[in-house]
Amino acid sequence: MINAIFGITQTPFKRERLALLPQQQHIAEIIKIHAQQGGFSGIIGEPGVGKTVLREYIERLNNERECTVVSCSRTLHTYRQILWQLAESFKLETSEKQIESDLIQAAFAQVRERKTLYILIDEAHLLD
Repeated sequence: MINAIFGITQTPFKRERLALLPQQQHIAEIIKIHAQQGGFSGIIGEPGVGKTVLREYIERLNNERECTVVSCSRTLHTYRQILWQLAESFKLETSEKQIESDLIQAAFAQVRERKTLYILIDEAHLLD
């Protein structure tokens, strides 16, 4: 609707061609190295510095054959709800009782396939 009213061809504020700043590109390379080695990275910073842009960039890596990106960006929920979001992102069909072990097995399966696994939790500081 907004496109027809204002006569524009692209949806405003929708990032289709994501260009990272040099600092963000450097951080993305560091995250990639850590993920390939099975490591952990935590990105912190003031609001507006580009953490979400970096997350969106990494989410787009999911289309590559050698990596899997599992993302959770609605973190105002409980621990169990986040587990369900991760299971949904992994495309797992599981039960309440088995969800933790199934998530662990899914992660190990990615490693056995020699895929780089990125698990992203946006706004993790809001968790207990």
